[in-house]
Amino acid sequence: MSGMGDLEAISAKVEQARQVAKALRWLGWLVAVVGGAGMAVYTAFWVAGDLTAEQGVSLVLGTALATILSGATAYGAGVSIGLGAERLRIAASEAAGVSPLRRGGPASKDG
Repeated sequence: MSGMGDLEAISAKVEQARQVAKALRWLGWLVAVVGGAGMAVYTAFWVAGDLTAEQGVSLVLGTALATILSGATAYGAGVSIGLGAERLRIAASEAAGVSPLRRGGPASKDG
């Protein structure tokens, strides 16, 4: 493959990684919403007397912990994939001798 062909293949992979990152971030938020709804339902059952105090606390607390861990993991994975894609794009552009410009601003190596 030529250098430009390599850059095009890497650009396609970067775009795919961006799509996956976006989906994982949305999944993280979706888990948070569903978990919050689950906690509200369990709390309502507990308040209505359908659950004992022990059942209510364990269901609400268990749902909260599972929601936080699952949502944060999915969201964090999405952010990590997105950052990796940007690093790959910049490295590939620099290796091909192309300025790694994006949306009108230069990617500074100095920070």
